[in-house]
Amino acid sequence: MGFGTLEDSCQPLFSPRSMPQKRSLDIELSPPDDTIPRKEAKLELILDDTPSASTRVGDGSTAAASSDLSLSEAETPEPVCRKLSVDDERLPARDGLKCAVEAAMSIFKEAWVAHVISRDAAKGDEEDREDKASSDSELLVAEKYEEMKSILLDLLPWVGPMQPEGTHQVVEFRGRQPPRHVLRNKERLEEDRECLRTELEWLRGEPRGRAWEAMCAVAAALSSRKEKSWLEALEISSSLEEHLKKQSGCKTKKGEKRTAAIRSFIGEEMSSSGGCGFFAHYLVRSTTTMRVAFAPGLPTQLPTPAALVITARMPLWDAMRSLDGDCPFLGAAVDRDWCSKAGRQFAFQTANFGVDEESRKCRAAAETLLPDSKLRDLLRSRKPVVQLEIIAALAPRDVAKKQGLSEIVKAELAMVMLEAKRRGEAVVFCLGSDSPHVLAEKVYVRPPISDYGLRCGYLRWRASSSESWARERVWDDRTCLCLQMP
Repeated sequence: MGFGTLEDSCQPLFSPRSMPQKRSLDIELSPPDDTIPRKEAKLELILDDTPSASTRVGDGSTAAASSDLSLSEAETPEPVCRKLSVDDERLPARDGLKCAVEAAMSIFKEAWVAHVISRDAAKGDEEDREDKASSDSELLVAEKYEEMKSILLDLLPWVGPMQPEGTHQVVEFRGRQPPRHVLRNKERLEEDRECLRTELEWLRGEPRGRAWEAMCAVAAALSSRKEKSWLEALEISSSLEEHLKKQSGCKTKKGEKRTAAIRSFIGEEMSSSGGCGFFAHYLVRSTTTMRVAFAPGLPTQLPTPAALVITARMPLWDAMRSLDGDCPFLGAAVDRDWCSKAGRQFAFQTANFGVDEESRKCRAAAETLLPDSKLRDLLRSRKPVVQLEIIAALAPRDVAKKQGLSEIVKAELAMVMLEAKRRGEAVVFCLGSDSPHVLAEKVYVRPPISDYGLRCGYLRWRASSSESWARERVWDDRTCLCLQMP
């Protein structure tokens, strides 16, 4: 596939600066078992039940101030930064970027093909087959981790400067708004894949565009988990099945011809849709910010990719509507004009942890709810809120646990909450799990992430004070949110 031209400004960057040596809090976001089932959603984090001995989270002994957790420079080695390999240093800058991008797209294609072949051969319904493929993808990441990690690090000279952030380092990219002529062409397109292809084709001509697209592809492969795979931006199962029916000799699952046909189909899909993985479309959304966090390497080691965090800033109403099938509003409330009329009331119904989520007692009783004028005003206003879109680990579970990478994930989430509070903005996100209360209790509604008022619950509304709170979706399809008010 083509990747467009490279601007002269997109040259290898100097090594990032060393960062201050402080120690972050501890969190483990890898599940030891299947206590939280998988569900298609944007956010799926699971906390290990055993915090490390260095900092126990949620037991009352967590230090509140970062200065209490600091280490002296003598105790903590200076980090090092990724350098170009010897072979890359002998190449012109453009050739070095080309090699890095091609390697990234190749490893992504390998991971996606393996995922699709596994799903195609699996038994059961669509969800069971997807679960099997996701589980196999996680095993592939463990097997190919060092190669994937090396490819991602080789992209660093072109994605932007690495900046210190507490105990770790981050590299950041803000989504680009395609120009008017691209958007006009987009309006004529009927399919999502054509729209995305048009936008990404434009992005590849922008400084760092190709490098960030490639990094998103590697990140999508590297973050595969049995609970969630980020390899597909758009659903392809039905179109693949139709394609295979038209090919001769492709009836046998795992047969050579069928496997070859799948590989060919994925290659064409990468070219036609333009998107390699779920993360790429955020690059062409001006409201989004993407951050890749790294654990600093020791003097003889390279940095370790820890997490990808994607946030968006938009009005709260737009954030709720952007959830598509997970939008909490129902009935008349889906109309913004209805919500803006006088007398409308809104409330946030908090979850009760430790109660069966199918029970009526799993959240505050409806008769105790009080209308929240600040929430109502925020829903009606154009003031931006921070929507946490993606949090994805970039290392296998055993690596993350051994190297304490979950500390960095927790620090990044706490930073999102703190910065929003400083700007006077709310934070909101949808909990993607079949057991959202367990997920929130284990991960989000704990210090330091919850230090600034983050709550777990449900958005409720009614036409007036004389009416009952409106009926929601059925309990197993209800959208559970985390919300931090300004």
